[in-house]
Amino acid sequence: MHSVSEATEPVETKRPGSRVSWVNVLALLAILGIVAAVWIPSRGDYTHRSQNSEAIALMVSARTSLSEYFANHQKWPESLDKVFSGASGKFTESVRITRGAGGTGEIELTATMRTQGVDRRVAGMTVLMGSPDGGKTWTCKPGTILEKHLPGACRTGQATSP
Repeated sequence: MHSVSEATEPVETKRPGSRVSWVNVLALLAILGIVAAVWIPSRGDYTHRSQNSEAIALMVSARTSLSEYFANHQKWPESLDKVFSGASGKFTESVRITRGAGGTGEIELTATMRTQGVDRRVAGMTVLMGSPDGGKTWTCKPGTILEKHLPGACRTGQATSP
């Protein structure tokens, strides 16, 4: 028969795996290193594409005014300043007409990225947008920028709706 004192004595038990070994810590650090190695470069891809998106958005805004001008006057304006006032942004130095100003044929807009405060892959580079048919259809394409640095909607000369 057991006495009461024997039954209440604490029994020490060891739980297997309750201690963190250095191997586990090193494995965790290796996994975090791999995740960081994949995430950090892809973050840079999104940065310069988003900066280019501003230039494209400015050209899209300008094309609406240009299309209306062409519909009313049957020719393009002499300069973009006559129909559009928002021709620059935080990352975009300027948007201007580089071909077809004052004419009745094809028009081409060029957006130039700033050289300071932007990703090095797009600094000072240009993106083009043009219309061969009086503003009915518009096509976006790279100027001096590499096509791979453009947002998907502006790669390989894709037509964009007015």
